[in-house]
Amino acid sequence: MADAEGTIEVVRQHLRTWGSGADISEKRANEAGSSSRSSEYELGDTFSVDSSITQYRIENGRRYHAYKDGLYWAPNDERQNENLDISHHKYLLCLDHKLVLAPIDDNIERALDIGTGTGIWAIDFADEHPNTEVIGTDLSPIQPSLVPPNCRFEIDDATDEWTYPTNYFDFIHIRALFGSIQDWTALYAQAFKHLKPGGWIEHVEGSIEIKCDDGSLAADNPLRTFTDLFAQAGAINGQIFNVTDIMMPKIREAGFVNTVEQVFKVPLGGWPADVKLRELGQWALLGFDTGLEGYSLATLTRVLGGTITSGGARPKNSLLS
Repeated sequence: MADAEGTIEVVRQHLRTWGSGADISEKRANEAGSSSRSSEYELGDTFSVDSSITQYRIENGRRYHAYKDGLYWAPNDERQNENLDISHHKYLLCLDHKLVLAPIDDNIERALDIGTGTGIWAIDFADEHPNTEVIGTDLSPIQPSLVPPNCRFEIDDATDEWTYPTNYFDFIHIRALFGSIQDWTALYAQAFKHLKPGGWIEHVEGSIEIKCDDGSLAADNPLRTFTDLFAQAGAINGQIFNVTDIMMPKIREAGFVNTVEQVFKVPLGGWPADVKLRELGQWALLGFDTGLEGYSLATLTRVLGGTITSGGARPKNSLLS
């Protein structure tokens, strides 16, 4: 059997003067419209924070967000947050150490990072673009307090109605939200509405499907069985994990045009002879190993009715050994 690998997809969207778009990896628009800086929603605005937002819930020995309890499937404890930062490095390696593939200007006015997690992408982007106001949103308040002066974080649910002004952002970034969104068309539509004319959206997702180039990964292989369980879970709760399959049509459905999609092969392990792919594969395997329990517990128990055994979470009638 050949060595296993996954894929990361990038879609780029060219936006016309009436809006901007997003897709699974990256979307972009070149026809920038003119705009003046808005004072309707500025960095200095203050907001009250309900105590429930900063609370957490412990389940099966792992910590989860309490705000919009149960909406997101992964833990937000230190173990999982370390995994998010490992994944960040994996994506950087995949994209040749670039945070963005869209051809945005260095001095854009505002950028939004949806599902910012630990905030590592937003912080790095703010460092690279010191004249840009960068906002990162997430359900969990797990971001650091020491951040660049042009970066801030908000606890928010991206599936709620956005309170930002229309035509407000120059760039919107989405990454690794598989299994988190029920209505991708609605999310992309909000991004379209709140991007300035000529703005860009970039959506980067990893495919949950693991495959081999020579087709030797059998249908009953444990890796296949494992990923099939997530497809089943997404079908049950409507929050699909195979986002890469629907990004392009959903983005177009939201009104975006001139979409370009890029797919990157990601080895799972350090088996490639190519130096770059070997390093990428090593980081991908590290992310898989360190995040496996966090990826699995809530999905297999809450959605698929699995139980916790001495070997971890096990779904009903599981073929996993």
